Amino acid sequence: MDNLLQIKFIGSLLRSTWCWRLLRLTCLVLLVAMVAWGWHHHDIGGVDARDPLMYTSLTNHLFWVWWIMGIVFIALLFGRAWCTVCPLGWLNGIASRFGLRRDIPPWLRNFIPVSLVLILLQLSVYFLAIHRFPDYTAVLLALCLLLAIAAGLLFRERAFCTLFCPAGAVFGLYARIAPFQLRVKDRAVCAGCDSHRCIAEPVEWQRYQLGSTVLHRRNRLDGCPVGLVPAEIADSADCTLCLTCLQNCDKENVKVGFRSWLADLKTGGLRLSETFFLLVLVGLLTANFSKVYVDLRELIFWLPQQSAQLLGWQEPGFYLLAVIWIAILLPLVIFLPGYVILRLGEMRQTTLDSEPGPPIGDLPSSTGFWSRMGRLVLSSIPMILAAHVVLALVKLNAKAGYLPYAIGDPSGVTPYLAFNIMQTVTPPGVLLPLDTLKWVIAALLVAGLALSIFASRAVARGLDGGSRTFVPAAVVSAFILFSLYFATVIEWLFIR
Repeated sequence: MDNLLQIKFIGSLLRSTWCWRLLRLTCLVLLVAMVAWGWHHHDIGGVDARDPLMYTSLTNHLFWVWWIMGIVFIALLFGRAWCTVCPLGWLNGIASRFGLRRDIPPWLRNFIPVSLVLILLQLSVYFLAIHRFPDYTAVLLALCLLLAIAAGLLFRERAFCTLFCPAGAVFGLYARIAPFQLRVKDRAVCAGCDSHRCIAEPVEWQRYQLGSTVLHRRNRLDGCPVGLVPAEIADSADCTLCLTCLQNCDKENVKVGFRSWLADLKTGGLRLSETFFLLVLVGLLTANFSKVYVDLRELIFWLPQQSAQLLGWQEPGFYLLAVIWIAILLPLVIFLPGYVILRLGEMRQTTLDSEPGPPIGDLPSSTGFWSRMGRLVLSSIPMILAAHVVLALVKLNAKAGYLPYAIGDPSGVTPYLAFNIMQTVTPPGVLLPLDTLKWVIAALLVAGLALSIFASRAVARGLDGGSRTFVPAAVVSAFILFSLYFATVIEWLFIR
């Protein structure tokens, strides 16, 4: 099914602009409602509990359980499909119609801004525990709404997505291996097209008539929100699947459908800032994965803990050092063995007939540290995605049962009192028993490792001239990640 447009009902649905507008509007209304539900709810008066509304509040439950974790499963199969209905991106696009429509400065058109946002979010989790309190979550969502509007009024395209949305950056990385894509059917048709309706933001006049009354409306069609040309799309990392090009194309030359896994890994490595963002993601995922394995967690946080004690810093200082360590330094340490293997494989030995002369200068190098590191982490994306899916599965399995109670009282007060104070209702249990869950998780991690091995071969085939040690180096990197995650699962679910 490489072209879903050929299926009558699905094709009509994908081409319908109003259907997608309705979905985005529904998501936007829900987002605003979540802000309202959580705005004034921090705790329960008279109840001695640190975070009584963490999972019973509808705001917290929908955002931290169903959105943060649930959409990982969408990314697994459909890449950036969430961006199709994201209310923040849509609001940003609407605001840009009335704004200054300036270009984003070149120095901001990279992954550094969203990397910093991701690090700031982790700091806010450590310092403020924003994930535990509905009012803090509501403030975060309100801030996102304001930033989406402000970025739209100032810049053109999807500035909010580029500058402030780490979720879109994560989905873009996963889209490289997901079995879903938007492409053109025939590039020759695009080359012979004069109108370029898919990207030109054409103007149409629409005529409305009722009896003798006739009205005309000038309508400017949207162009690609991220400035892509459909015929030139080489991978799915940047395409937000907004479907604008599909809906504008008068040649019906755009298709949306499924493909093979790992299809975009032959197109080269990651950009420097993209590599940095993925390393930050690896560090944060690994730190969160180790929460249930005390010995591993103590090992991971040993260095920032000792550094904080040496400096005489209290808890806030430790948190700052911990974020710097897990977000920047720890992932470099994880991938360092693979990098060393890769560099050793690039050594060349030759026999000279005479004594060598003085060096003429630096030997030319076609790649640098970040380019090599980018290819290594690119090969490990399946393993990283598998770990992300495991975290999402564990969270949903444990907390999804709270949803009916949170819907019944969005404040979360009544369910908490019923569960913990009056004890008139039994708290919801897990969806899957742990004896079943542990095998599902183990299978996911093994599948992630296997796909990373295949990915390393795909990336190696795309290298200019190749490297005899790239595949072993990439496999070692993926296996280190697998070992950390699998050891946690063994300790948590199998040895208990």
